[in-house]
Amino acid sequence: MVAYVTDFGLARFLFTASNAYQDTSTSLACLKGSIGYIPPEYGLSKEISTKGDVYSFGVLLLQMITGCSPTDEKLKDGIGLHEFVDRASTKNIHEVVDPTMLQDDRRATDILKNCVTPLVRIGLSCSMTSPKERPDMGQVSTEILRIKHMASHMGL
Repeated sequence: MVAYVTDFGLARFLFTASNAYQDTSTSLACLKGSIGYIPPEYGLSKEISTKGDVYSFGVLLLQMITGCSPTDEKLKDGIGLHEFVDRASTKNIHEVVDPTMLQDDRRATDILKNCVTPLVRIGLSCSMTSPKERPDMGQVSTEILRIKHMASHMGL
């Protein structure tokens, strides 16, 4: 349960400018980032946005909750981390949560209900395939702070 913030999957774009005597437009040279964290739309178009960063954050959040990377061997048959968690989120969330998160706490049920489940919902909403369906980071931050405030008042 140690987080290392090194490559969070934020995609970087390298642009090359054409020779000044030729076409002066800028073209997309290559896309760099970590597999599983790059939003799907970056493979389909040249348009980048902050919604791509929201996607990467959602994947990171789901990874922290489950203990599975987006390229984990558990994720087979084209099922991504988002789908893996989404399938369990309604009834069997405890099956995808990293067991080390709750192993030593007597109030595991309260933590799961009041902290982990809301964080799973945030991770799922951030990692939606369509950028239009993703919240902005202001909304995400507000919701995470609300969860933190509620948990501190409950003594969690």
